[in-house]
Amino acid sequence: MMITNEDLLKEISERELTQLSDINATGSTDQSVVDDALNDAISFVESFIILPENPTPLLKKIVVDLTIYELRRKNELVSDSDKELKKENEAYLSKMSNGRLRTEVTPTSTASVDNTTSSFAFAHQNRKRIDRDGFR
Repeated sequence: MMITNEDLLKEISERELTQLSDINATGSTDQSVVDDALNDAISFVESFIILPENPTPLLKKIVVDLTIYELRRKNELVSDSDKELKKENEAYLSKMSNGRLRTEVTPTSTASVDNTTSSFAFAHQNRKRIDRDGFR
């Protein structure tokens, strides 16, 4: 699963999620409606990129935004700011599709520290010091 309801609830209230998904007026969140909106969002994303196993936080946020957009669209509640956000997300997806933005979090190797460095945060080896005479 790409995102969860918890991810959606970081952006909208539980009340709004219930209102947007409760098409049968049961007073509770209709998960099938949420899943349908999520699938629409994922289909849209997949028109740009192949979804990775381990998506970046930005890609997850895009899917959250698009899922909320789809829920609002189904209820005819899309605002101008929603449309703006969708355009922004399309721009991010376009950059991802041409490789200018990463789509996947890759496990990084453990950082190794060179034993020759001293305890300074930055080791400037064989670098000339800046002449600071005349600055004061």
